[in-house]
Amino acid sequence: MRPATGRIPDNKGTLDPRFIYPMRSRGKSFSFYMLPSAFWSGIMAVLLFVPGSGYPSVSLSGTDLLIHAVLFGIWGFLTAQGFYKQAYWPVLRFYRGFAVLIIGVLWAVALEAVQGFLLWERSAGLEDYVADILGMFLGMLFLERLVRISRR
Repeated sequence: MRPATGRIPDNKGTLDPRFIYPMRSRGKSFSFYMLPSAFWSGIMAVLLFVPGSGYPSVSLSGTDLLIHAVLFGIWGFLTAQGFYKQAYWPVLRFYRGFAVLIIGVLWAVALEAVQGFLLWERSAGLEDYVADILGMFLGMLFLERLVRISRR
């Protein structure tokens, strides 16, 4: 048995988890990590509710679907990143893909329903739903790739 020396042992053999996994939580609250996603959700709602005449006209077909996919891709990335970084609910960190998919589908349905039923200048279609979900899925895949790279 070692005699007590009165000094704090230095753990030179252990690494600080913050440096091993740089994308992990820094002890902030759940809402802190979800703020970027909430902010982006508001921006998405404003952009998707503006009448089509408020945007410059583009003659390329499929531009609307690309815009939907990019908006939801960024949302999927930010939401999955918030679930990954938070430490309050470990189940959300582990099942972040499933949680983002469920919340994202509900968010897409809500936005498209408002576009289709409440806004006369906008329309909702099945291809918009598909673009939303595909973009969200690609955003989550991008985050998962970053997580795997950061663990190496």
